[in-house]
Amino acid sequence: MSYLKRLLGIFVFALCVTALAGAQENGEITGVVTDSSGAAVPNATITITQASTGAVHTTQSGGSGLYDFAGLGIGTYNLKATAPGFKTYDQAGIDMNTAQTLRVNIPFEVGSSSQTVTVQANVLQVQSETNEVSNLITGQQIAEIATNGRSVMSLTTLGTGVTNQLPQFNGVTAQGASAEINFNGNRWDHNNWLIDGGEVYDRGSGGRLDVAVSPDALAEFQVLSSNYQPDYGIASGGTVAMILKSGSRNFHGGLWEFNRNDAFDADYYFFKQQHQPSPELRLNIFGGNIVGPVIIPGLYNNERNKTFFFVNEEWRKFIQGANPSVTNTIPAAFVPTAGQDLQYTPLTVDSKTGQPITLIVPNTSDPAKLAAYANDGLVAGQPFHTSAPNVYTIPANLIDPNAILFMGTGAIPKPNTSNGTQYISSPKQPTDVREDVVRIDHHFNDKYQLMGHWIHDQMSQTIFPTMWSNDSYTTVGDVFKNPSWGTVIKLSQTLSRRC
Repeated sequence: MSYLKRLLGIFVFALCVTALAGAQENGEITGVVTDSSGAAVPNATITITQASTGAVHTTQSGGSGLYDFAGLGIGTYNLKATAPGFKTYDQAGIDMNTAQTLRVNIPFEVGSSSQTVTVQANVLQVQSETNEVSNLITGQQIAEIATNGRSVMSLTTLGTGVTNQLPQFNGVTAQGASAEINFNGNRWDHNNWLIDGGEVYDRGSGGRLDVAVSPDALAEFQVLSSNYQPDYGIASGGTVAMILKSGSRNFHGGLWEFNRNDAFDADYYFFKQQHQPSPELRLNIFGGNIVGPVIIPGLYNNERNKTFFFVNEEWRKFIQGANPSVTNTIPAAFVPTAGQDLQYTPLTVDSKTGQPITLIVPNTSDPAKLAAYANDGLVAGQPFHTSAPNVYTIPANLIDPNAILFMGTGAIPKPNTSNGTQYISSPKQPTDVREDVVRIDHHFNDKYQLMGHWIHDQMSQTIFPTMWSNDSYTTVGDVFKNPSWGTVIKLSQTLSRRC
């Protein structure tokens, strides 16, 4: 309940305090209005309407017949143009992608404005306005592409001029994932990552994403390889631009779950030989989203064309056994209990004399230690007993009780293999991720649009053995927690649409 209250508080704050709203993905529709002879038609009124939100933009053609709509969000638009003495021109289904410039010329026909010429937009659009090298993946394509582990980084490899050293499975978090993606031979840590135009580049980790945004939260994914516009000029490598989904006039949503389980896999051969269970594998990714208009019945946005929201929640629970580890360990017979003498085996044999090399009594100037040595018949700097009755024995009173307690913790494991000297293991390594995505879009009027989004990733990952320790025993691990946030607030203003 407290989590829902916090999420509601963030939503209300975004709506009431900052009035967050419609992200503009810098799309542009431009063209020339002409008559049947090819002459320019000035002062024609052109209106475009975004199909999902009903947002309307209006302009007039200039003296050369040119018109332009800049700063548009992604989506499908319907265009309508009128001028005295000409039939109304109506074109539907104009698909706008992120940072795309579309040329839609308007050929008027002589007639009454009550007559309409209806044109259906082409599904395939040729990018003729810029010379950038890029690849675009739509939201529907993202949902249909089977990426291993649902990693958005994998989508980058579909771009032009891209090479990579990504693993087959790239984890479920941005912090624990590899980002070794090279554009046209450039360094992978010179790339940049954007969501709704805001940078989510973790410079401290060298070219990684700050947040591993859910594929179900993305409306578009664009890979910019080269020759892209100066808007993206802060990286010498490639730029990956992601656009979050936004609200619409109608409420709709969805739920999903993806899972993977070792019960579906064959057992590890060597584990079977030692009668040990195979490493555990559990991957469950589940969540849901909802979109719609922000309305207060009878008070605000009854026409559903002002304020819109999108909320996406996803949980990722990944449990993977550590890589199968076979480690030499101390045989159980050589681990003493409290008050027990330690019987040991000579470490090796002297190559010259053929005599066993034994443990040496530690040198010390501590009078209490020297007295204990004398009581046990030992001399500092000399070998422990090599003759009966205490051959190869360390007396119990010389063994540190803290060491005995430590050995009892299981940090140094006892053998569990048939040879009695090795320990085979694959402990669980759970990774838990919760991701919250909220985006608000607001259409003030024809000239002002406001948007904002908030992304929060909370990650907890258990790792065996401990990180950066060079340990070989998988009996001790650590928990790595790394929350991350991404926020964008953008106000777009059109000074004039008249060309």
